[in-house]
Amino acid sequence: MSLIIEVPFAEKDEAKSLGAKWNPELKKWYVEERQNYYKFEKWILGNKEKTHILCDYFYIVEGTHICFKCNKPTTVIGFGVQKFFEVYDSNEYGKKDNFYFVDDDIHIASHIEPLPKDFLDILKEKYNYYESYSKTANESYLVNHCSNCKVIQGDFFLFQEVDTPFFIDSIEKAKQLKLYKIPLKNDLIVNLDIGWGSNDYIIDEYAQKFNF
Repeated sequence: MSLIIEVPFAEKDEAKSLGAKWNPELKKWYVEERQNYYKFEKWILGNKEKTHILCDYFYIVEGTHICFKCNKPTTVIGFGVQKFFEVYDSNEYGKKDNFYFVDDDIHIASHIEPLPKDFLDILKEKYNYYESYSKTANESYLVNHCSNCKVIQGDFFLFQEVDTPFFIDSIEKAKQLKLYKIPLKNDLIVNLDIGWGSNDYIIDEYAQKFNF
């Protein structure tokens, strides 16, 4: 595994001196070893205070929800993450604490951004997951839609309310989830909106697992 980083031309010598290598096919710089990722905080974070690095794979987490508009069952998705770095600004958190590696339970995220366009096209076709404008949120974002009436299934209701498929509070609810594993060619710099639940440990054991 390696990590692709965006390096401006004017900073290429600096990145190279730290150990970054050039991929002539992708025309991108990359870092080979995870233990060296911290050296490249400047390009991993960009102008953000926090970001994440997905490692090896992630999951599409599929559940069934009753649409509040038409009262019919509809398939909805979140994303399962298990191996990732949380990356913080070292000026705020210090050099020892700004790269934190997580590798334990599967946690459900409402969003992973950015994702490749061809992958998003599949999610739109298969799951009715695509960008729409929400009056409630007063912005456009990637969101689940009812497969019957196409109305937005809001993130707050899907990922925060107790009676939704992604609020895991029992083994039975975990058993109803379907996990589709998505392998990564390279580790991926993303923004994650992760929900942390005390019962997340049962997802890995009891959810149904498939290859995508």
